[in-house]
Amino acid sequence: MPKPESSLLLERAVLCGEWMIRNQITDRQDANRGRSIRSYDHDTGELVLTGNWMTGTMLMSLLALWKRTSDERYLKSAELAGRYIMSLQVMDQDDEYFGAIRELTPQSIEFAPRDAVSAAWGLVWLYEATRNHLYLRRARLFADWLIQKGMYRGWPLYAVYMDPDLENFYSRGSFHSGTGLFFHDLFLFSGDQRYIEKGLLPIATIYRDEFIRDDGSLNLDIDPFTGRVTSPVPGQARLPQHAYNDDFGAAMMIAASRFFDDPSYIQKASLFAHWLASVQEGDGSFAGGEVPSAVPVSEMIFRDIGEIMGDKTLLEHADLSLDKLLKMQWIDTGDPRIDGGFVGVYEGKDERKWGRTCVNMRTTSYALIALLKAESDLEDIWLGIHNKPFRDHRWVGLHDLVW
Repeated sequence: MPKPESSLLLERAVLCGEWMIRNQITDRQDANRGRSIRSYDHDTGELVLTGNWMTGTMLMSLLALWKRTSDERYLKSAELAGRYIMSLQVMDQDDEYFGAIRELTPQSIEFAPRDAVSAAWGLVWLYEATRNHLYLRRARLFADWLIQKGMYRGWPLYAVYMDPDLENFYSRGSFHSGTGLFFHDLFLFSGDQRYIEKGLLPIATIYRDEFIRDDGSLNLDIDPFTGRVTSPVPGQARLPQHAYNDDFGAAMMIAASRFFDDPSYIQKASLFAHWLASVQEGDGSFAGGEVPSAVPVSEMIFRDIGEIMGDKTLLEHADLSLDKLLKMQWIDTGDPRIDGGFVGVYEGKDERKWGRTCVNMRTTSYALIALLKAESDLEDIWLGIHNKPFRDHRWVGLHDLVW
C-alpha cells in the first residue's frame, strides 16, 4: 500500500487544525476559554469539553501545524490553550500540591498525574515556540511537584486526590511511559539534570525491564509495592486501550536510546511495535475498531521505528495505519463540530457506544501530529524524531566570555 501524497496529508492536517480552532472557546468572559471539544456526538448533540490533558495534546499538535504552515492563528490558539492549563495549576506555595495541575477546572479536587503531564508538556512546547519563560516556569513547577511528591521508586502515581478523605491510586500504569519523554523534553529546554536522573532514566529503565513482555505485549498495571502484574489478568480476552495505544512509550524509548546511546531501549520498543503489528486488523484498526486512538499512535510507532531500524514490515504497517486514519476523518458532513475531526470514542449517556457519528479530541490531536510527521521531516515538534538532539556544550566549544 503506497503512502499518500504529501499534499493530501497537509490538506487533511489543515482541516484538522481548523476543526480545533473553530470549536475552541475564545470568549474572554468565559472561564472555559482555551478549551475545545473533547467529545461530540452529531446525533444527540452531547458535547464534552477538553480537560487538562486533551487541551495539552491539542496545543502541541497545533504548534506543529503552526511551524509547518506559519499560520499565526494556530499559535494564538495554542497560547489560549496554555492559559487555560495555567488556570488549573495550584499556585499557593504553602499548599502541599503547589505546582500540580487540576483535572478539569480550578475547582477540581483530583487529577491523574499522567493527564497533568500532558498539560505541562504543552507548556514546555509553548515555551519552545514563544520563548516566554512563564510557560517553562509553570512546567517546571509541575515537574518538581511530580518528582518530590507524585512518584514512588521512579514511577508516577496513578491518580491523586486533594482531599484527605479520598485515597490516592498508587498502581503503576503503563501509560506513564510517556512521562519519561516529558522529562526528556523539559531537560532539553531547562538544563536541569534532575529531570533525567529522577525522570527519564528510571521511567525508561522500568518500562523496558518490567512493562514490555518477551512477546512484545504490555503489562498494563503493576502493583508498586509487590511488583505483581494486576492488568491484564491471565486469559483476559478484551484488552484495555493502552494495550494498543501506548501513550507514547515507544516514542520515549526512542529518545532514551538516543540520549543514553543504548540500543536496548529501542530494541524493546521494536518488540512492542511488532506485537502491535501482529494484532492490527486488515483495515488498519485495532480491537474491532474500538480503540480508534491506536490508529494514529500506531502509525507513528511503526514509521518512526521502521525508518530508524530499516524495518520494511513496520513501514508497511505504518502505511496501513495511515490509510485507515485518512478514512477516519469527518469531511463535508455539514456539522462544524464534526468536520475536520476524527472518529473517536463516544462519551455520552447512550448505551450504544459504537457506530456513531462522533468525534473525540484524543484521536484527533494524535491524528494531527501523525499526519504532519508523515507529511514532512519537521524539526523541533512534539514527538518529532528529527528534533535536534542533546549535546553537552563541553564538546561544542568554549563560551564567549570576557575575562
